[in-house]
Amino acid sequence: MKSVLTLSTSLLMGLLLSSAAHANDHKVLGMIAMPRNATNDLTLRIPVCRVVKRIQLTADRGDIKLNGASVYFKAVRTSSQSLNVPSSIKEGQTTNWININSDNDNKRCVSKITFSGQSVNSSDMATLKVIGDD
Repeated sequence: MKSVLTLSTSLLMGLLLSSAAHANDHKVLGMIAMPRNATNDLTLRIPVCRVVKRIQLTADRGDIKLNGASVYFKAVRTSSQSLNVPSSIKEGQTTNWININSDNDNKRCVSKITFSGQSVNSSDMATLKVIGDD
């Protein structure tokens, strides 16, 4: 009887944990080390086909100054979209969600996201963490 109760409890906990994991579709897409000098070609490649509706950016280990960002989609013809990103992100700060027009009807996948910017007020390179929501 005790083993049946333990098994039932284990199954119930597994079910609760798996449904909680499906409720949050936010995934860390990657991180970029931001150099101290302004750079235009900082690229985060997305190796797996992923439809992303919006992203958030977080600054770690220093403040970040951004001059722009673009998202590129995997498609027959390469297509891209300029993103409206904040000009600065303070260390530990996370931006609001930035929408991406990923055209869910055609299932366009994000292949890469490029950034233009630099670390500021940091003795080391700051890190830009990119979080995606599908």
